Order: sequence, then C-alpha cells, then structure tokens
Amino acid sequence: MGALTRRTILLVTVAVAAGLALLYARHAARSPSTDNAYVDADVVAIVAQAAGPIVHLAVVDNQAVAAGDLLFEIDPRPFRIAVEKARADLEKTGQTVSALADQIASAEARLDEANARLRLAETQWRRIEPLAEVGAVPFQDRDRALANLDDARSGVADATAQLTRAQHELGASGEDNAEVRAALAQLEHAELELSYTRVVAPVNGYVTDLTLSTGSYATVGAPMLALVDTDSWRVVGYFKETQLRAMRPGQPARVYLPAYPGLRFEGHVQGIGWGVEQQDGDGARGASGVPNVSPTVDWVRMAQRFPVRVTLRDLDPVHPLRKGMRAAVRVSVTAEGAADPADEIAGR
Repeated sequence: MGALTRRTILLVTVAVAAGLALLYARHAARSPSTDNAYVDADVVAIVAQAAGPIVHLAVVDNQAVAAGDLLFEIDPRPFRIAVEKARADLEKTGQTVSALADQIASAEARLDEANARLRLAETQWRRIEPLAEVGAVPFQDRDRALANLDDARSGVADATAQLTRAQHELGASGEDNAEVRAALAQLEHAELELSYTRVVAPVNGYVTDLTLSTGSYATVGAPMLALVDTDSWRVVGYFKETQLRAMRPGQPARVYLPAYPGLRFEGHVQGIGWGVEQQDGDGARGASGVPNVSPTVDWVRMAQRFPVRVTLRDLDPVHPLRKGMRAAVRVSVTAEGAADPADEIAGR
C-alpha cells in the first residue's frame, strides 16, 4: 500500500471521527443526559404526639398503607378520663354561670321594685310638701313622707349596687363567658389529646424502619416509624453545568433504571438546582443548606454538577420504585438556545 493510500485512509478516518464527534456533541447538546442519578421520594417521619404504651400495632414493616389508615394506637384510657373530667368541669361551670344569671335576674327584679317604691315616695312627697308649707297637714306627715323618699332612694342605690356586683361576677353571658370559654377550651384540648392516641398515615406510602411492637412505650416527640410517600416519586439527576444552558422546567425527560432493563419511564423537569457545596458527599446537604457535590477528579478542573429534579408520570405498579435506586436521565431540550457543541466538548 502506497504512502498516498495510507495518507488518504488516515485523512478519511480523521474526518469521520471528527464528524462523529460533532454529531455526538450536537446530540448531547440537544439531549443532555447523565447516569449519575437516583430515585427519590419524600420520607414522612411519624412522631408520637401522646405518651403511653402501644396497645395495638396495625401494620408490619414494608406494608403499603393509604392516607388515613391506622398505624398504631396508644392506650387511650387516661385520655378518655381526662375528657370526661373536662366535660364534668364544663357542666359545673355551666351550672355556676346559670346560678349567677339567676342572681342577676333577682337583682333586676329587686331594682324594679325599689324604683317602684321610689316613684310612689316621690309622688307622695310632691303632694304633701306644698300642703305642709301652708299648714294644711301636720309636720309629722311631712317628715314621714320625706323619710319614705330617702328610704326609697337608698333602696334603689342598694339594688343597683347588688345588680352591678352580680353582673360583674357573671361577666359575659352564654358561651361568651370567660369561664365557659376556658372550660370549653379545656374540653377541646382533652379531646385533641385523645385523638392523638390513634396514629394514622398522613400520606399514601410504604411503612419503613418499623421497630415497634405492641407494648412499646411512645414518648411525645419521639419518631416511631417512617413512611415513603408514594405520591412523591421523582428522580434526581446530577448534570454538568455545561448541560444546563438550554434546560428548562417542563421539558420532557426519559428515565432508565438498571433494576428494569429495557424499560423507559417518562417524566418532565420539575426544577434545576441553584447551588451546591463544593465538598465531599454527593447529594448531602451542606452547611449553607444546599447539596454537596464533590468533583470527580480533584486535580482536573471539571464542570460542576447540579441536581435536576425530574417528576415521573404514568408509573407502572408492576415495576415499583424504591427510594435510592440508581437511574439514568435524558432530557429533551429545544434547538433554540442549545449549548454550543464546542462548549460541551470542553466541559467533558
């Protein structure tokens, strides 16, 4: 084979390789992908809000539950007693308020009677006073009428004071009464505490990390078990910063899982991370509150990776997802605004 033939073959090979590299870079710019991804979901920690022994455990580890299903029940007897006591206190308070209301009614009746006596005394005084001045009636009758008037006025003042005191003791009436409101609040609190003894699933999901058993003691604020929320499945992929230029929320994404070879999951970009920590521990939350993503090779300036969250749709129950599964993600972006192939090559 001559030198010219070898040179021709070499040039053709280089040209083909360059063309293939350009096509690959263009394809990578239009469909950025990563195999540094995993399946994620919200994990809901179930925390006890009442203290006591568990008398009924309704689930087993890894069991599927629906929102509202009973998980476990804490001994409700002390809380039922508290509810009954609160109801008795409310009834007693109602009786006290009713008695005070009766006192007010009696005080109002006494005041009406005192006012009637005052009106009569005033009438008698208006009749006797002018007659006494001209000597038409004895002064004894005048003095008696004046004394009756003073007594009637004093009776009105006393009845008014009694009514004011009774109204002050009662305060507002009915459910607006402060004592009644306090008793009602205490009853509502006791009923709320009783409701905490039945712990139900807040979301659809799978029970995980279950270490409880009947007889275990629940402490307020202590995590008892966890639920993997099956309505929050998503995939988090770590894409190079050079791949993000044309990526936007809402763009279609395809997800592939090693657990299910040949199966493709459909979804869309939900959001693109705005910051990462440059420390060890991919995906862990850093001190500043953003994820940690460590560089692949410390001595080479490689493109940083940012988390891209992909929301999945039309999930197949035959192929269930599990939190932490490895995944590969490919995002379809529009040609407009796509990354320059040369930039993509430089970023690799």
